[in-house]
Amino acid sequence: MSEEPDAELLITRKAQLRRVFKDRRGGLDDLQRQTCHESIARHLEALIAKADVAGIAVYFATPHEVDLAGWMARAWSAGKRLYAPVVTEVAGAMHFYAITPDTPIQQGRFNLRTPVLAANADPAALQALDAVLLPLVSFDGVGGRLGMGGGFYDRYFADAGTRPRMIGVAYDVQECPEPLPTQPWDIPLDGVVTESGYRLFDRAPSQQH
Repeated sequence: MSEEPDAELLITRKAQLRRVFKDRRGGLDDLQRQTCHESIARHLEALIAKADVAGIAVYFATPHEVDLAGWMARAWSAGKRLYAPVVTEVAGAMHFYAITPDTPIQQGRFNLRTPVLAANADPAALQALDAVLLPLVSFDGVGGRLGMGGGFYDRYFADAGTRPRMIGVAYDVQECPEPLPTQPWDIPLDGVVTESGYRLFDRAPSQQH
């Protein structure tokens, strides 16, 4: 049997799940989000301290994604090095650049907020990243992640011999009760942080705080 129909079914299923979990995520009101963001920042702070990492890739939230702004301020105060993704003019290419509290932010490609880079700015080396905080549409109980479908993170880390810790950041309502459909190039999560706590997959037992 040809694999093509199976691939088409998987793509269709992913699209269906994106609609379901984007609706769930979008159904939270502003007060619920603010409360969740405060809890997520505390749990993320505890996880980062336990993991003892210094270089962390972050993201600037789009509407309805978990906003990391409060946690980022505390991370800088704690001496962490933060890096933000930038999608270049070459389609599908993404790099990470160092950011500080004073880095200006602009609306970039695909309507994503990105840092304003100096003309001589160099992207960070992969080795500078100890952990990566990933936005997501849904996650499951075994480390599966459903993103927006662009594949930027999967491509960036595809050839990495040793990847940094991949940590999803989400609301509880984004958890899928069954394993998400995956493809061979989908990079699994090492952990996930929600308002209920953090959970680590495979490498350590689950933790809830």
